Amino acid sequence: MMFDTPELALQHYNRYAHHIGFSVKIESSRRCAKDGELDKFVYVCNKSGKPREEEAVPVKQRNRKLTVLTDCKAKLRVKRDGARWKVTQFVEVHTHEVIDKFALKKYLRSHNKIPAEEKKFIDLLHEVNLTSGRIMEIMGELYGSKKNVPYNSKTVSNYTAKLGNYDRIKDIPELLEYFEEIKKDDPRFFYRFKLDAENKVENLFWVDSKARDVYPLYNDCISFDTTFMTNQYSMPCAPFIGINRYGQSIQLGCGFVRNESSVNFVWLFERFLEAMDGLHPLNIITDQDAAMRTAILIVFIGIIHRFCRWHIMQKVQEKLGTFVAQREDLRLEFNDVIDYSMTPQEFEQRWANMVETHGVADNTHFLDLYDLREYFVPAYFRHRFFPFLQTTSRSEGFNAVLKQYVHPHDSLVRFFKQYMKLQERIDVTEDAHEFDGDEKTVRLWGDFPMEKQILQTYTMPIYHRFQLELRKITSYNVRDIGVTEQGSIHEVFPIQGSVRGYGRRSYRVDADVANGIYNCECCKINRDGILCCHAMKVMAHLGMVTKYPEHYILPRWCLPPPDIVAPRDERQERPVGQKLSRKDMRLLRYGNLCSDFAKLAVGLAASEKTNEIAERHMRAMEKEMADLKKANADALKKRKSAKHAVNTNTANDSQDSVPMEEDAATVENRKARNPPMSATKGRPGSKRKKGGLQLQKPKQGLCGVCKQPGHDARTCEVRLANPEKYSLLGLFH
Repeated sequence: MMFDTPELALQHYNRYAHHIGFSVKIESSRRCAKDGELDKFVYVCNKSGKPREEEAVPVKQRNRKLTVLTDCKAKLRVKRDGARWKVTQFVEVHTHEVIDKFALKKYLRSHNKIPAEEKKFIDLLHEVNLTSGRIMEIMGELYGSKKNVPYNSKTVSNYTAKLGNYDRIKDIPELLEYFEEIKKDDPRFFYRFKLDAENKVENLFWVDSKARDVYPLYNDCISFDTTFMTNQYSMPCAPFIGINRYGQSIQLGCGFVRNESSVNFVWLFERFLEAMDGLHPLNIITDQDAAMRTAILIVFIGIIHRFCRWHIMQKVQEKLGTFVAQREDLRLEFNDVIDYSMTPQEFEQRWANMVETHGVADNTHFLDLYDLREYFVPAYFRHRFFPFLQTTSRSEGFNAVLKQYVHPHDSLVRFFKQYMKLQERIDVTEDAHEFDGDEKTVRLWGDFPMEKQILQTYTMPIYHRFQLELRKITSYNVRDIGVTEQGSIHEVFPIQGSVRGYGRRSYRVDADVANGIYNCECCKINRDGILCCHAMKVMAHLGMVTKYPEHYILPRWCLPPPDIVAPRDERQERPVGQKLSRKDMRLLRYGNLCSDFAKLAVGLAASEKTNEIAERHMRAMEKEMADLKKANADALKKRKSAKHAVNTNTANDSQDSVPMEEDAATVENRKARNPPMSATKGRPGSKRKKGGLQLQKPKQGLCGVCKQPGHDARTCEVRLANPEKYSLLGLFH
């Protein structure tokens, strides 16, 4: 046989090897002494070579799977003969059993390859964060069965792992160049970065135009938190999260810092204010981080800063869990004092009574909590706007969703692209809420006219929250306790048990019916922007349910009228009937053809005659495709020749052109280099090499009480003595 190139010879021999049931590798090649060009290739069976001797595997060495060598002599030798390649030797006999089962042939190394067209399709699936397993499920549908896919999940995993290698090398230059490309279409896109002495990026911040436009509407409450494991440099990611009119978390900018120091946070907050035209947030919630607290006091002067209650209570459980395990009355009173104290004075009085009653006044952990009371106890924030928010759950939820989009070792370029996809997801969800508010409705819970008013005024998600409050009025009774010059005083008390979110206590409501003012000591209208069930219970008691007071309607929760919604630069919509891009159409056709051919192959594989029909038409299609490819190549060559002639005639004009000067931003961007690996929090891991015995997991001893491995005898004694009281998981909620 004669071949045009050695690659075609290898391809033909590999197809033959797949049919027989073995794998192919290149044994050797040779260059001609005269011209230095390759003139010989030898392709052999993958089992060629002397059998390996069995050796003891060291403890530290990876136990890899090795191919069993049988000194197989099967081979194909091709030599250059003029402009073509000629087969000079072919050995057919093998010294081992070949694989007959079709489903196993794809595991042979030379056949476990992803075709070029399928690589492009896998690139597309990888960009939408599908795992290798899910990608294999899709390819299995296209091929008719996963057994028919000519590669396995590990091959896909190895391929996708290499996709980001180039981005990791030129990460920061590519990212900054990408930022500049975005600014061409979105002039209000904002980004800043800080370089260290070695021109390595130390801090980075960006925010898109939509976030800058809506920020004046939603600057009343910001959630800020950092998270690790979102990039290859272990740099903490610091997103700014707000809440829109649908109660939905939105992105108001994102940054990366070298480490969580107050200096870096000051730089980040200053860039945030620069992007938002100097407009400060009114309230901010963060975790219990001293560096954040210091930076907020320096930059965000005069705003209300509170800590995440969940983080504090988690630390309380770690430190006081064992201490409170046998003090159920202390645990219940502790939670009640924190959750249901209405004023700072009431909290401090109840706290003093609690520590005195239970004898914990000298406990250092309780003293530390008391010192932090102004940063996490709800009584100190009753009149501040933290809508449906007691923790940094907004930031935590964003981080959790973000980790579905970004791998911990991804480059910053890929992180930003996935960040923008998450922004698209938020925009689509917001559009869905807007459509529901304009075109959909729900059944009213009751017959109060003000419920219909709220349904027509507030967005659908906020109406659902209002409806939950309205339902809770059935859990309370009202008692008149006095009259003042402004109106009447009422006590709203639960009918039985505890009411979710309000506990067992009673609430005082001052009603001024003439002016439509209802002040409840729970202050939900100040905290969440909607009236509480206690105020609405008094309204129902007084018969004032025909209209929701206008001064209690918060514009930020209302349906978006055109006069208050900030304009945003939207991309031009695709005209009706316009086709997809050439790349998208190519991938779409590829998927459809794979599916159609897989269905057709089921019938064509039924017998030898149908298989011959398939092979005959496949050869005809290959010939027709080769002719078409050659014709296209000739046409392209002619166009290039004509273009070269035109460029030659205008060469003298281009010599007189003057190069354009680069602006300062471009010069600064070119200087930026990739950041180093950031040191994470906590104790650093030991780098000392360990021996084989130390690498083994130590055996855990048995508990002397319950005979279970890894248990503490003292804890088990307490648990057995107090089975109804001992519950570490239920100490604090």
